[in-house]
Amino acid sequence: MRYIEEEGRTVEEALEKALEKGGIDRADARFEVVDPGGESRPARVRLYLDSEELDLIEETIMEFLKRLGTTGTVDIKPGPKGYYVNVRTRGFDSALIGRDGRNLEAFEHLIRLMVQRKNHRIELELDVSSYKERKRRLLLNKALAVAKRVKDTGKEMRIDPLTPEERRIVREELRKDKEIRVYTIRRGRNIYLIVAPAKKR
Repeated sequence: MRYIEEEGRTVEEALEKALEKGGIDRADARFEVVDPGGESRPARVRLYLDSEELDLIEETIMEFLKRLGTTGTVDIKPGPKGYYVNVRTRGFDSALIGRDGRNLEAFEHLIRLMVQRKNHRIELELDVSSYKERKRRLLLNKALAVAKRVKDTGKEMRIDPLTPEERRIVREELRKDKEIRVYTIRRGRNIYLIVAPAKKR
């Protein structure tokens, strides 16, 4: 992916969406108007990404995979906090992910160091075979199921201990639902998220 395309009611709205998605400042943007829009169709803008940064990330990962004796594909998508980089290898995905994603944490740390040694401005999240994305979807589905049960029963429920990042993801999602509230409690070393009705019955 070397560009982002977004639609909007106007060219300006489409561009703002693309800039936000890509985490790119207006002053640094290179874009073109694919379709100015009309009465029955939205405007569409194509925002080009920094090819040098994308090339650096891809080359670094491919060189690393080569040293492992394998090859693969690298899909890079922009986001507000940097690039989401998903790697697929030939036969090494499970080894790179490891048990509970522990190897993936080390892999991500190493690639980030290697990339930032050449360009310290680049921020990235590394994934392998969409492991993190699948885990996030499963986590959110469980949290939404808890929220539904809380609304159905009117009783608060506790979610099993999560990592700080998982708690952030769940809280951001559940805060969208105005019928519930979310808070934390500490029990020993563990921090739990509590999901409760917004109003007591």
